[in-house]
Amino acid sequence: MTMDTNTETIVKQVYEPEMRRMVCKLISYLLQYPDTEWREGLPGVQEAVLSISEEEVKRIVLTFTRDAQAVDAIRWQDSYVRAFDFDKKSNLYLTYALHGDERDRGPALIDLKRRYEAAGFYMEASELPDYLPMVLEFIAEAPEKDAIGVLDTCHKALVTMTESIAGQNSPYGPLLTLMLQVMPEPSVSDVPEPSKEEQKQPLGGLNEIVELMRRGNR
Repeated sequence: MTMDTNTETIVKQVYEPEMRRMVCKLISYLLQYPDTEWREGLPGVQEAVLSISEEEVKRIVLTFTRDAQAVDAIRWQDSYVRAFDFDKKSNLYLTYALHGDERDRGPALIDLKRRYEAAGFYMEASELPDYLPMVLEFIAEAPEKDAIGVLDTCHKALVTMTESIAGQNSPYGPLLTLMLQVMPEPSVSDVPEPSKEEQKQPLGGLNEIVELMRRGNR
């Protein structure tokens, strides 16, 4: 891990790709719905994070998992729902905060889906490509160039979500803050505009995505 010293003030740490991949993989799991199976997987997360040399990463992840284990399962599920289900800014479906619902999100979702497939990453048919745990799983597994490309498109939504969750005093706040800390600075500041062709043509993939949004995913 290196430090960026090009500015006069202290800036955030720059994490090596392998560290970022491991942290994203762990957070991808921890942001999934906390059902019984999720709880059963927490000891594995704790064991995996102990192999990380960065003490701050270990502290945040271990604190989160121990807090989750110490709280009644129903209460923890309630905190999850309160954090992610009632405000579009903190919704786990990243394009929702930026584009609203249904067809306005379609081109952004198609772009993500194409990026996944170009990198050889094929998602579950029942899930949308902007679901944050899936985005983090892609970042953890994809070639570096492809991972950075997806990060650039999602960065604004990730910042919006993190700020919203942190403002709620949610137990998920430190986890999302860590997620942002391990991400490199984006090379672009916003989600790219869809091409004219994408705007004109509904495409089979767009129809499929709109249908999934109408069904709901939770």
